[in-house]
Amino acid sequence: MARKRRAGDIDEARDGLGAESLLPIAQALRDAIDAKLSGEGASGPVDIEAAYDAALSVVAEAIIASRLEGLDAEQVLRLYAEQVGDDVLREKLGRWATAKADELDARERLEALRREAARTGRLALDVIDEGSRVTVYLFEPIQISQARRDGSIPPARTIALRLLDPSSGRAEVVSDTTLSRGSHERLPVQTRGTIGSLVVDGERRALEPALQRHAPLGHDFGDGPASTAEVIGFVDVGDGLPLLG
Repeated sequence: MARKRRAGDIDEARDGLGAESLLPIAQALRDAIDAKLSGEGASGPVDIEAAYDAALSVVAEAIIASRLEGLDAEQVLRLYAEQVGDDVLREKLGRWATAKADELDARERLEALRREAARTGRLALDVIDEGSRVTVYLFEPIQISQARRDGSIPPARTIALRLLDPSSGRAEVVSDTTLSRGSHERLPVQTRGTIGSLVVDGERRALEPALQRHAPLGHDFGDGPASTAEVIGFVDVGDGLPLLG
């Protein structure tokens, strides 16, 4: 009866696989049986049924492993949870899937913002999430064209900020680095103030909560609205995701 069942299993597997796929499986099964028989023959009586079962298990594990390599971790865990009825794991996977969906939505939203910024050359700060890290790469005005054309020129100044209130442009300085020491007064780290585009209307100077490509970075960290000598070339948000450039 066992032989008939195994024969049926093999026929079923053969129907789902091509001849070329069955050849390495057959070879592996033969090698596994030979190894099992050789090992048992040296120490006691040969059990062909046990050798067949053990060999089949070894080959099946190899086939399953090769198939699982084509799945991502979430699919493998979900299959496991369904098979063993693990409610705790199933719940965790549900939360994981929700988090991944939220992450994907955020990525898609940022990609839409990137396309809009590329079209207009302007990045409104109020579309960026509160708490996001914003990195502004600034270049000397005479170098900006070449920097954008071939990327061979490093930024003259890089300012990283944490956005506290996107709608007003309020931010905290994370770092301010420059290639030429002493060329300007750096923004003190952890200082809080406002960034954006400097708007001058007669005697009135104000900051608009937006960053403009090829324009200076406007800022007010306690000494009134001012702007950098360098101009904006690129702006990244988060872990190096370019939004303006």
